Amino acid sequence: MSAGQVWAQNNLPAGSVVGARIAEAYPEFSQALRSFADFVLAEPMKVAQMTINETVHASGVSVATANRFARKLGYDGYPAFRSDLIGGFEAVLAPADRLRRTIQQKTGASAIYASVLEDDIDNLTEARRNLNTTQIEDATAMISDAGRLFVLAFEQGLPLAQIFAHNLTVLGRQASTAAAGGKLAALAELGSYGPQDLVVTFGFRRYIRETVDLAHALHRRGVPLLVITDAPSSPLAALGAQTLYIQAKREVGATSDAAVLSVLEALAACVAACRTDAADNSARFAELAQPWLIAR
Repeated sequence: MSAGQVWAQNNLPAGSVVGARIAEAYPEFSQALRSFADFVLAEPMKVAQMTINETVHASGVSVATANRFARKLGYDGYPAFRSDLIGGFEAVLAPADRLRRTIQQKTGASAIYASVLEDDIDNLTEARRNLNTTQIEDATAMISDAGRLFVLAFEQGLPLAQIFAHNLTVLGRQASTAAAGGKLAALAELGSYGPQDLVVTFGFRRYIRETVDLAHALHRRGVPLLVITDAPSSPLAALGAQTLYIQAKREVGATSDAAVLSVLEALAACVAACRTDAADNSARFAELAQPWLIAR
């Protein structure tokens, strides 16, 4: 089995350090080590929760093999490996833990409502404070000048991508998304993309594997990416020809969609301001859509 095939069975969170180390080391593993690696990839939550004795019993290998596996991945021993494995799930489980605390505290609805609004105010204040003029101008030029443009996101991020693509298209900057077809539908269009085109993608803790995998594939093919993410440790961060970092924290929930959408809408406004035909395109859209719009 090749390193690339490891990922087909990988149930670790996207961007997992353990997963990356296994993928790198897998081709050199003995049969016993591969067997244990397959078990870790298929049942990472179980491995994180079980002792080494329970894990080797469930996987059918020896304690010596489990320890050798950990050292092959660069850890001092099995405890260090297991600790890193557990850490990879913190971001996945954190929203549920925060919600559980909120429920236990019996926080009133009005307080939760205010807290969510405060989270987004903090997120956008941070985005404004960290604004880098050169990066924003570069990102605007990348979007405006690209031959073709695709906004890559799946699951919860897809509606945000569709809003962004719609806003750009109304201005005359045609943009596509994965729509309802998922990864394969995206691949059908992105297969012909090259250095003259652009893919805009975004991801935050609890990264979507399809987004990360496709972004890596496009990067290897030389397709430029404009990445919006939360930290240099993000599995998307290093892929960007330009990478914008924003805070999208949410006490109740995983990620602030409002913060992400605000940044996307700000970028769309930047593109509008630099296109001489944007106002005319917007007016033509309004004229065509007028029968379906209610103006008061």
